[in-house]
Amino acid sequence: MRDSILFNFHGVLLRCGGMPMRATRSILLPMLTAAVLTSLPNISHSQQNPELQPITVQLKWAHQFQFAGYYAALHQGFYEEAGLDVTLIEYLPGLTPIDQLMGGRVEFAVADTGALLYRATGVPIVVLAAIFQHSPSVLITRADTGVNTLADLRNRRAMLAGGFMNAELMSMLRQAGITSEDFTLVPGNTSLDVLINGETDAYNGYTTNEPYLLEQRNVPFRVFLPQDYGVDFYGDILITRESLLDSQPEVVANFRQATIRGWEYAVANIEEMVDLIINNYNTQQKSREHLLFEAQESARLILPNVVPVGYMNMERWQRIESIFRAQGLLDAPVDLAGFVYMASPQDSLWSLLTRYRIAIGITAALIMAALLALHVWRLRALVALRTRELEAARHQAESDARTDALTGLSNRRLFLEGLDRDLSRAARGHCNLALISIDIDHFKLVNDQYGHLVGDEVLKGVATVLAGCARSGDLVARTGGEEFAVICLNTDASEARWLAERMRQQVANLDINTVDARISLTLSLGIAAYQAGDTTISIMARADDALYAAKNRGRNRVICAENADITPE
Repeated sequence: MRDSILFNFHGVLLRCGGMPMRATRSILLPMLTAAVLTSLPNISHSQQNPELQPITVQLKWAHQFQFAGYYAALHQGFYEEAGLDVTLIEYLPGLTPIDQLMGGRVEFAVADTGALLYRATGVPIVVLAAIFQHSPSVLITRADTGVNTLADLRNRRAMLAGGFMNAELMSMLRQAGITSEDFTLVPGNTSLDVLINGETDAYNGYTTNEPYLLEQRNVPFRVFLPQDYGVDFYGDILITRESLLDSQPEVVANFRQATIRGWEYAVANIEEMVDLIINNYNTQQKSREHLLFEAQESARLILPNVVPVGYMNMERWQRIESIFRAQGLLDAPVDLAGFVYMASPQDSLWSLLTRYRIAIGITAALIMAALLALHVWRLRALVALRTRELEAARHQAESDARTDALTGLSNRRLFLEGLDRDLSRAARGHCNLALISIDIDHFKLVNDQYGHLVGDEVLKGVATVLAGCARSGDLVARTGGEEFAVICLNTDASEARWLAERMRQQVANLDINTVDARISLTLSLGIAAYQAGDTTISIMARADDALYAAKNRGRNRVICAENADITPE
């Protein structure tokens, strides 16, 4: 019967498209009325037989506000309206949520973005929604341990979760040049005492939990956010088995929709949800203040006022995949189309019809309201289409204004904006920053001997090498002529020197082939590390001084500003 409703409804739209509104109503009203009336026996039958399908959900941790949306969906009756009898299972040490899911013990599970790595190994997982738009997972150190940058973790101890479920932290460490061989991995422990007592130097925590506990115990601490290193993953994704989606797509769609409704309710009614957790789910014995802290931080990461709850973007998943691949965590291709669930418009419409089936069957007046709503929706769709087109044009204009047309790198304008912004972040957060100033040696001779067309090819070739050497958090720009620059946030002078040497060596190995000759190139590079009180002018001046020192000492070398007066190396 559901198929007949949808077929009639869409058939009417197809036949009436472009008709005046009055004519459209005169045709739609009787046909929709007939369609609804023919469906009433099934709706009534479902009410007379309210059998609910048992569903089990594996949470990724013990009960807390992190799972408030699931509690709301239970207690507000959203799961029951969807025909589901849902049981929530707390995490217990041993099997991961994905192990529980693929072992057939649960139908749904809450996991992390590392599920993509499981999918790449052949585990048939499907991600249904991303509850947290930004992952709360961070690396925490005590402020008095001397770990001021991730580079300081070399030969130290770090406590990380096992498997792929800490993927964003491992990617952050790799972005900073740290591998698992550079530190000692401490076995997982849920107690903060291991950090406070010095049994580990770094602790895998959540911004929703551990900062509150450390502040309550007056322990100064430092937080390393993956987002600061170009690693911005989703958090708390809802997953299921591909086989369940294939065999029972309506159950999956209804559970997903009810869960999203639960989260919408939870973030809009934080005080009520905290009371619910205290009275029914507080197995960790958290205080009301602790739960309120967790709730506010969770809402900040969910972004309910910015995007729909559970929103996912295919381009962002592609970005996450590229980070995994760049870090060597992925070799085989991943079928993202099969991994990322996209609700069909028909499933969404049927969920609405099911939810409001009683109201639809009461009077024809509600059918007229639906027609008006459809008309508004069509207008909004047209407005949204025009808005997307204008937004795309605006983005393109902004990109053109900030991109070097020849090399595709950032131009001088974007470079200066980025340097000013990162200097402010370095001053405010007391983090490291390094600036690399770069010049192609003897470039004028290339132009004079081979012409400007060949010179352009040289510039594009060098730009490709520099961009390929840079890390995801670095900003590479062409600042003018044969001059380039690289802004390296969260990078000290030694790390910047390593990067600059890599760029110098790769350009030295680069050959530009022309009709008449093969051109070999070298670079001179100057480095300036951030100092307290630095301005855009002062740090650029020191980097340029170091660059001129490299030129004066024979070119094809790297000089740090602090060592510019030392005899040539």
